Amino acid sequence: MPVSNLIHHIRNVAESLRPAERKVAEMVLADIDFAMRASITELALRAEVSEPSVTRFCRAVGAHGLRDFKMRLAQSAAGGMPFAAAREVASGDLTPASTLFDRVTEQVVQGVQHARASLDPAVFEAAVAALASARRVYFFGVGAGSGLVAQDAALRLLRLDIAASAFTDAHLQRLYAGLLEPGDVAFAISQSGRSVEVNESIQIAKERGATTIALTNAGARLAWVVDIPLLLRVPESEAPEEAHAAGVARIVHLAVMDALAMGVALGLGPKTLEKMRDARGR
Repeated sequence: MPVSNLIHHIRNVAESLRPAERKVAEMVLADIDFAMRASITELALRAEVSEPSVTRFCRAVGAHGLRDFKMRLAQSAAGGMPFAAAREVASGDLTPASTLFDRVTEQVVQGVQHARASLDPAVFEAAVAALASARRVYFFGVGAGSGLVAQDAALRLLRLDIAASAFTDAHLQRLYAGLLEPGDVAFAISQSGRSVEVNESIQIAKERGATTIALTNAGARLAWVVDIPLLLRVPESEAPEEAHAAGVARIVHLAVMDALAMGVALGLGPKTLEKMRDARGR
């Protein structure tokens, strides 16, 4: 009988799995977006296991194979609801819609407040200066969260007449990172800081002499690699694997990128602000 929520089921059975299967479980829970879109080869590489181990993991958690697993994973991520919210709905105190909205907005407010308190002003100013003086800026991010923020960030800088591009594909990230030079900026966006594609691309860019920036959580591995680490402390929800948790980080990251773009615009002067106004009218 299929489980009602595959993500919860994986968390519950992870410790009982074989070592290789447990590594796959940990990788899946760390990056749900990646697990839903990756091929079996990419999953095996990320988890550092063999492809048959990925297949055995899928079957061990109740799926018929990888395709069935990814479909159930997507359904669980889309339909999940944190325990606290579910408990409030069950109590009958609020309607389901208002309960969910209150819960999500509370997480967003907490995330922004934590980010504001944790972001180092000196590091923020260094990031603004690097972006404003860059010959070109490449943003790297993967998934429905960081990937979208990277694309939005590139558009914001383009409106400021800064040559900016965003890359969300692993192969393109590595390719374009290898084209960067001194005077360029590589900007990584990753909530977990564990994205293999992004970390490798940033390392390549750094070896090429580009200035490297990362927007990530405090304590992330990525933070130790870059020249300018914009460190946040986005609090985890009671069920961090649920769909709304990734949305909180995305909103916080968008807010930070908004502030960076404003800082760059102010530093570039009146002519750039005029270009911004022209771009908005098109």
